Amino acid sequence: MREFATIERVLLALLLAAGISIPAFAQTTEVVTAGLDHPTKIIKGPGNTFLVSEAGTLEPNTGRVSVVDRTTGVRHTLISGLPSGVDNLGGPPDQDGTTAIDLDGRVLFIASGIGDGATNIGGSQYPTESPSSPLFCSVMAVILPRHFESLNSEFVMTMKDQEDIAQSHWVRITNADGASVFIVLAVDIPDYRPEPRPNAPNAVRTSHPFGLEIVGPDLYISDASYNELLKANLLSGSLTTVIAFPNRPNPLFGTIGGPFIEPVPDNVHRFGRKLLVPELTGFPFIAGQSDVQSVDLWTGERETVLTGLSSAMDIMPVAQRFRRDGYYVLEFSTNQLANAPGRLRRIDADGNSTVVVPVLPTPSSMVRDDRTGDIFVTNIFPGTITRVRL
Repeated sequence: MREFATIERVLLALLLAAGISIPAFAQTTEVVTAGLDHPTKIIKGPGNTFLVSEAGTLEPNTGRVSVVDRTTGVRHTLISGLPSGVDNLGGPPDQDGTTAIDLDGRVLFIASGIGDGATNIGGSQYPTESPSSPLFCSVMAVILPRHFESLNSEFVMTMKDQEDIAQSHWVRITNADGASVFIVLAVDIPDYRPEPRPNAPNAVRTSHPFGLEIVGPDLYISDASYNELLKANLLSGSLTTVIAFPNRPNPLFGTIGGPFIEPVPDNVHRFGRKLLVPELTGFPFIAGQSDVQSVDLWTGERETVLTGLSSAMDIMPVAQRFRRDGYYVLEFSTNQLANAPGRLRRIDADGNSTVVVPVLPTPSSMVRDDRTGDIFVTNIFPGTITRVRL
């Protein structure tokens, strides 16, 4: 923890040296958990806990879900051996596995990304012949035992378990203490779609589910590669596209990037009768081009809620009793091309923005402790959780 605190102090010093003012409450942060393996999402768990999805290490099938104590930050593994593989879609080697989770009572939904299910050749994507897992681009439903948050040993998924789940069989996994979970394939998203190009007729576009929200019998999935909001009805098994988010013109076209910027929807949260979907936006990651969309659950109508963001990763509505609602917005980076750190902002109903935390190292998700009001942020590459005391 001391190492990451040192990094934060260095980054704060650099901001000060650059003449950027930092509000006094920026110091009310602390790293409470370290040692996570590429944490992607954090959600509320039962009692005094959070649940965290982790993409894993650079070894295959090292994705996991962890339980974290809200007060102490102590972590223990709930489920390990989840699908994961080294991302081969360009850039430096990185892990892609467990991308999102959502909890409905004792049913835990776990989404997996593309992992090493595709590779980049000459700027185009092609399927991998032998991916590390048969469960990439899918969502599993896990029935958990009572008081699962306090179990002493983890549930370990094997490759045989993955193969059986991929065949739509129920799988039972028992931990060292004799407790069991039951797992089934809830949603199977096509791993890729044809996307032929003049010089790459066999190229594809892969799926990349990156956000989950359960609403009654429907599971909503934000797909950050298909650029769609999907809806899976868990009773009928149907999978439909609710919204295909459109590309937007690239204002820097001719200088950097192509003519369009992809939206990259990377999360989804219910707020009343609407779903809120932050859009990271793709290359060239222009500051101010990111936004948040809302989708009406009844009509399917889409509207833009917030604009002028930079690499939006997560959004949290702030319900006001006597005033209009506002939002907390988590930004992965203020300038991805410059490898700038991320931040946490609060935006009121009139669009006025306040920087709550100016420096966060690659933040990926956030959750609020209703009892204390503190916000907990996962940081994907250092593998940490930061507590923001408000």
